[in-house]
Amino acid sequence: MAELSDYNVSGSLLGLGQFILLEILCEMTIPQDARQFLLNESQGKQQGNKFIHSDEYNDWCTIAIDPAIKVGIVRFEVVFKNSGGRILGIADASCSFAAGRHPADDGNKEKTVRYYYSGYLDHITNGTIGNGRYEDGQRISAIVDMTSNPRKVVFYVDDIEQPNFVIGIPSEIRFWAYTYDSSSSFTVTKFERLIQFTQQGIVGSKAFQWGKSWK
Repeated sequence: MAELSDYNVSGSLLGLGQFILLEILCEMTIPQDARQFLLNESQGKQQGNKFIHSDEYNDWCTIAIDPAIKVGIVRFEVVFKNSGGRILGIADASCSFAAGRHPADDGNKEKTVRYYYSGYLDHITNGTIGNGRYEDGQRISAIVDMTSNPRKVVFYVDDIEQPNFVIGIPSEIRFWAYTYDSSSSFTVTKFERLIQFTQQGIVGSKAFQWGKSWK
């Protein structure tokens, strides 16, 4: 895929016509070598777009993904395998995850949104129901729209939009994934920029505000 430098326009996007700009953005991807898993060696290892949990013991393992996102519309999709417990979410870019810690630990509860395999969507408030359960082998994704007002994140299971979503997300975020069982894994199957995003607004959909308790 082409990058901005290939067009020699990296410093002058705003001067481009609308349709030329859209064509360039359509061809932009998150560079393969920039997709770094932020992990400690004790947690496991990265093999390309796959994270493999350590085979020594079961343990909480939360892995954030670089680069951080602060502009545009980005889709992040993973497939879990042999995971036991599994969670997908976003975090304020200032957030860091220590080895052996849950994504809500160490003051991160208020800095993360957590979509559990049970369907629960957590933030400051735990156990918000309404989204679907997901299993190993399914494609679980989140789309963040940093162009909308307010900024938002919407979740999907096998491309099916989930009703509960979050608005007012931070101006810079990272995606992350969590797994528990030894030798479990997740593979990042998509990490891409989108030129547009239309939320379906399915029946029963509900927006929850980042930074507030949910009812």
